[in-house]
Amino acid sequence: MNVLLTLPQPELFKTTVIPCLVKHNLIKSEAILSNLHSIFYVAIFYHIWFLFGKWILFPPLVRWKLNYDQVHGEKKDEKVSPERQAQHYKKKSTSLINQSSVHLISLLQSIVVLYYSLKFLLDPKASAEPYQTSHSRVFAETRDTQVICIFAIGYFVWDIYISTMYSTFPFVVHGIISTVVFCIGLKPYIQYYAPVFLMFELSNPSLNFRWFGIKFLPHKSKFCSLMLLLNNMALMVIFFVARIAWGWYQIGKLSYDFYQVRNEPGFAVFDTIVILAGNFVLDVLNVIWFSTMVSVAAKVFKKGKAEDKVTKTEK
Repeated sequence: MNVLLTLPQPELFKTTVIPCLVKHNLIKSEAILSNLHSIFYVAIFYHIWFLFGKWILFPPLVRWKLNYDQVHGEKKDEKVSPERQAQHYKKKSTSLINQSSVHLISLLQSIVVLYYSLKFLLDPKASAEPYQTSHSRVFAETRDTQVICIFAIGYFVWDIYISTMYSTFPFVVHGIISTVVFCIGLKPYIQYYAPVFLMFELSNPSLNFRWFGIKFLPHKSKFCSLMLLLNNMALMVIFFVARIAWGWYQIGKLSYDFYQVRNEPGFAVFDTIVILAGNFVLDVLNVIWFSTMVSVAAKVFKKGKAEDKVTKTEK
């Protein structure tokens, strides 16, 4: 990953892209302009892995899974013509391959940003200067936090493209908003909080493992069912700790830092409103999503107890 940060700036960026952005006053931040090529490389890196999943990794896995389902579960409808069945198989196969590749990148991205974020947050320097005061947490920057913003922006730029191609409009909006927020961080503005809020990604590996488990593991296997259950339990615990307990604490801390520097030069009212509003909405959504997870888990638990009673009665 570090190689991506050392690749030279393409000549096209020097002669055309950056001068055009500066001339039309589209980007003013020198930090964004000087790292624009690295953001581009990161986006390309993720897309190469997406293509690897789409054309090499997942086609044989999806063929195996669909054939397994046909043998052990799904029955062919004799009223449907072979041509229609073939079309349905191809459509289902293509969709599963594409979605699997997207989830692969989501998993890869979470590992990358968690590595850089935890490396920074666990470093004693993170709790010392330049991040010891509200002023420094809002206005200061280091190369470590710059790199975290670069990888986050690169991923969300790719996410905008891939959501446009394979997903729905809300996911495109999510990608755009996330790109804007981390671009604000790279400017720099509250760059310290980039790794802090990326701790939300701690729940992403379990979330993606759950998706892959549901799509590819044989559900009749007791071992696989147990693995899914343990993963779901871990997901709920991590989700609560990382996205709710940590998230609400950090949004309170960020609000306090903004209040402390509200009269200082460089305080950006619009950027502050965007960041606080975006984080508050996400924190509320996290509570709603967690409530849904708890509700579903409770229903599954009650259903399991009811099935156990029926089994005991039959015996």
